[in-house]
Amino acid sequence: MFDHMKKYLASKGPLARLLPNQTYMSWIPHGKKKKQVLPKNPTIRQLRNFSRDPIVRKAITIVQDALSRQPYTIDVIGGRGKHIREIAAVQNCIEHPNLVDSRASFTKRVLDDAMVLDAMCAEVAKASNPSHPVYLYPVDGSTIQMVVPYDYTDDKAARYMQQQADGMKYFTAQDIAYLQRAYFTYQPYGLSPVMMAYNYVKFYLDAIEQANEKATNATAEFLISLGEGVTAAQREEFIEYMANSIEGTGRIPVVAGAKSVETKQIKAINSDGLYLQWLEKLTQIVGVAFGIPPEKLGLVIANDRNTGEDQESSMIQELVKPYAAMLEDLYNNYVIAGMGLGGVLKFRFIFEDSENQKSVKSKRVVDEYYKGVLTENEVRRLMGYEESTSVYADMTYPEKTTKINVDYGVSGGFNGVGNIKDTSEEGGDNGGKE
Repeated sequence: MFDHMKKYLASKGPLARLLPNQTYMSWIPHGKKKKQVLPKNPTIRQLRNFSRDPIVRKAITIVQDALSRQPYTIDVIGGRGKHIREIAAVQNCIEHPNLVDSRASFTKRVLDDAMVLDAMCAEVAKASNPSHPVYLYPVDGSTIQMVVPYDYTDDKAARYMQQQADGMKYFTAQDIAYLQRAYFTYQPYGLSPVMMAYNYVKFYLDAIEQANEKATNATAEFLISLGEGVTAAQREEFIEYMANSIEGTGRIPVVAGAKSVETKQIKAINSDGLYLQWLEKLTQIVGVAFGIPPEKLGLVIANDRNTGEDQESSMIQELVKPYAAMLEDLYNNYVIAGMGLGGVLKFRFIFEDSENQKSVKSKRVVDEYYKGVLTENEVRRLMGYEESTSVYADMTYPEKTTKINVDYGVSGGFNGVGNIKDTSEEGGDNGGKE
């Protein structure tokens, strides 16, 4: 009875709303008007059309290309054995999520909806094949709706629903992976960069259209006045003179006999008239929404002293890594946990440090080594080198120095510990005395 009631409630009212800024879990009495203070939400079609604009698509493509080929690793948590077979099965599920998609194509599909709709969706299907126990199928995020109210105490309760040809179909939280970058308490749906910037993208497209019309419209920049008393015949003679003797020749037109010849500007002749500064400002706003330096969008010239490496590092931190975290959650919570290996294995992307970051890290690690905080092997692991087989490799620097001094009898060693001169007669350090 309760399940039927939940499904009935889920099919009503605000549940069909798929985007933020719309009224959620509230109603307006009939006949009463509500003042609209926020811009109306774009439709799914508008968002996806905006996402095809070169500026927006550039940001989306950067993330798709980066994460579709980003190296990754599957770690064993807490040193709980090697789990070679289990890791191989997880890798198989990731590299071949279904019979059609590769890892790259699957990643690009779900990332597109993640950046346009803030809805990374995939259907999760379990299989009996131990080498491929989980299949992932990309799902159009705009078709998935939330079931409200939702029973959080029952893991088999319907969490999502989708309108299909034979009616509404319901899914549990284990059947559908629905991940967002932004979460709110007042609505179940997220907020994508395209949603944040869609007004500015619209302004940008309108400005581009107007600038294109002005730049391509074959209209003269100036109007010429021949002064008072000019007859129609004289006007036609002047037009013929300009067309046949001046235009395209580079000659200076010379006229005489009129009181005055004046010109009036009737068309933009510089960048201000083409709204190029406004276009640059809009590009910066779109870059802020996505977390990408405007210079990377190709329309803004850098005026600061940041190097390309700094911009690349900033872009990875603000644009790529948040969506990498969403994919990590997808694989950890629905593939690894679905195999019963949650808390045993962990999927993570490997991001290489920039040269500047490497230098800072190297200096810090070496300083900590000489201060006795890290051992040699810990330093080697942090810097990506193989561990040393030396007997001193698992000692801190002070311990290592002391041990070497004792082992080799080095005079004046660390804290005087190595000052163990051989004073025996055979050693010759007793001055010949018995």
